[in-house]
Amino acid sequence: MSAFRTIICLGAAAVCLHWASSGCAGAGAPSTISDDADSASVKASGLALMNEGDYEGAIAYYRRALALDLTDSEAFGNLSVAYYYLGRYDEALREALQAVVLTPDEINWRLNLGAIYTRKGNHEGAARAYGEAVDIARGLPEENRYQLRNALMGLGRSSELSGSYDQALDAYEEALVFAPDDVAMLTGVGNIYFRQGRLDEAEASYHRTLAQDSTHAVARYNMALVYSRTGRYDEAFRLLADNPVLDRRLESALEGSTVSAVDRSKTQIITAYRARFGRMGGPPSPGTRQGRRPPPYVHVRGLTYYEQGAYAEAKQAFEQALAEDPGLAEAHLYIGNIYALQDRHAEAVEAYETAIAVDTEFFEAYNNLGTMYANMDRTEDAMDAYGKALALNDRFYDARTNLGLMYAEAGRLDEAVEEFRKVIRAEVGIAEVHNNLGIVYLRQGKDEEASEQFNRAIALREDFPEAYNNLALSYSRDAVVDDVIETWRGLAARWAGHDPSARVGFDWMPLRRVAARSSGVGGEARSAYRDGVEAAYGHDLEAALSHFRASVAARPEWNAARLAVAAVLLAQGKWEDAATSVEKAIDPETADPLPNAILAIARVSGGDFESALEAWEGAVRLAGEPDSTAPLDALTAMRTKTEAAGRVLRALDQAVALRPRFTTAHFNIGLVNDMLRRYHQAIRSYREVVRLAPQLAAGHFRLGIAYFRIGDFEQARDALREYIRLSEDPMLLPQVETFLNRSG
Repeated sequence: MSAFRTIICLGAAAVCLHWASSGCAGAGAPSTISDDADSASVKASGLALMNEGDYEGAIAYYRRALALDLTDSEAFGNLSVAYYYLGRYDEALREALQAVVLTPDEINWRLNLGAIYTRKGNHEGAARAYGEAVDIARGLPEENRYQLRNALMGLGRSSELSGSYDQALDAYEEALVFAPDDVAMLTGVGNIYFRQGRLDEAEASYHRTLAQDSTHAVARYNMALVYSRTGRYDEAFRLLADNPVLDRRLESALEGSTVSAVDRSKTQIITAYRARFGRMGGPPSPGTRQGRRPPPYVHVRGLTYYEQGAYAEAKQAFEQALAEDPGLAEAHLYIGNIYALQDRHAEAVEAYETAIAVDTEFFEAYNNLGTMYANMDRTEDAMDAYGKALALNDRFYDARTNLGLMYAEAGRLDEAVEEFRKVIRAEVGIAEVHNNLGIVYLRQGKDEEASEQFNRAIALREDFPEAYNNLALSYSRDAVVDDVIETWRGLAARWAGHDPSARVGFDWMPLRRVAARSSGVGGEARSAYRDGVEAAYGHDLEAALSHFRASVAARPEWNAARLAVAAVLLAQGKWEDAATSVEKAIDPETADPLPNAILAIARVSGGDFESALEAWEGAVRLAGEPDSTAPLDALTAMRTKTEAAGRVLRALDQAVALRPRFTTAHFNIGLVNDMLRRYHQAIRSYREVVRLAPQLAAGHFRLGIAYFRIGDFEQARDALREYIRLSEDPMLLPQVETFLNRSG
């Protein structure tokens, strides 16, 4: 993965919330908290804000409720949930533990503890919390059986992650006793069998899931892994190609935006760009702290070694300088920097703390101390250190940028925005601040504001590949074309005479059951057409194709039969053949939009958007009033999205031009071309990804799917084999999210 911190805009996991109810959940909360408000009304206002997604606002109300009653477990528990959804897991954990202490038999607080521990990566702690929830749930009335199911699912998932497979299997199987068709539990059982190498039993369990829900993404993906591990690659591809779902662990390493810190060298994650501010926040070489006598010559020699990367010699020189002048705080700072560069974080912290003890106003040392705390996941300590640096020098914009970055990483997005804006208002020209602010806006769903910030970052620094990559991401939500293609298909099906309310097999296939102008056609051609319709709607597309071709052979001038051939080829995914067939059926003298619609769908599915738009324009013209409104809207939507896709690709192309080995940008180019059905272009990008990062499983996965799309099955199998070699684990079930308590 790239050496930059990634912040990902992913779709949120499915969430099941039980909101604390005080009788006014739907009411808007007041803008201020009354001094004479009682605890119940304050909590109700907090609940209203939670319903609106204003978690920061809700926190203020729950804190006020606790000021009124410090023993209110509901306020503690719901405050924990607010922190959870802001990504502030340390604070969420603190409040959840308080709720558990006050009400140890409340199952929701135990479930919340499990979810929080999982987010923090403490799977053993999560399993303990879910296990306690299971014990409570077993004693609940029958109508609360769903609580036991949630607790068992959480216990199974966390036990699976902690490697306690027997415990996980017991949890999933207990849930199946009272819910034998629960697809999540069946999939969980399959996952454990998979991890234990019991592939036959895993396959049987996944089969049971898919018998209940043929679209279950996790079961389909994991079944494909079973097929691949047992050499049945064609069967694996049939599942993966229709549902190319990536494990979120892989996605998080790839598609995301990249942030950049100023003078904060977070090992293997963040690179400091602005070296002119001094390495890692240190004073510019060979500077001297104000009010101190000049340092010994050996200290200056140490700075020279340091700048040259000769860290052993530099450290020795700094130590000699300290022997001559024990009050030389800068020497301690640079020794700390050397330890930091060697990933010796505890020793770096000790060196920075010594520098601060020698010079309590050494704000650069506080900045670097904050960096080390961040490396050690001591988030609150890092924020405190950056805050102390700013208390000493509020114009130290390196520290302010890093403090904003810490807020962003902790989910405190509004505070991050405020810190970044302070730096921007100072007009010090730090491009990275605009980049980071843009990322926060992306996380907040403010794509236009994000685009503006990325463009400002690029204006300040043209050679900023991360900003170009992030700019592409800000455009990407406007470039998704699948929804418009589905609209085109729906309209084509309507023009073919389908009832949109009827849910039948191939209800999207634009095949007319009764051919246009068929009254004058009889004999073999008409009979073959009827047989073709029966076969097509009986899911036998090969037979249908044979019948329709026989109809064409019997009456070559009958365009309805050619149109039927094209419709079946479209259903088979044979885009070029469908386009060739339907072009022969287009009659400019006939006011029928369906042939143009089929041609447009075939062209767009093959990645030829220019020709597709031209064909759909013809469908719009032939649709006539009042039926032309929806097709015209769909035409406008596709034009808008293809223009956005062009902007995405231009930004990504610039990113890789600036950094040819920018793996993330190459991967994103592949994704965009995938989305646009330009599979040959996608393959070129994915091949570059696997060349640059051969251990990146997702690159091989996407490469295999793209090869499969163009019919190169041998190359697809090779890519999938490599993906299987690199990807050992099945996809996990979704996490059981937090619950808000419902009290009367």
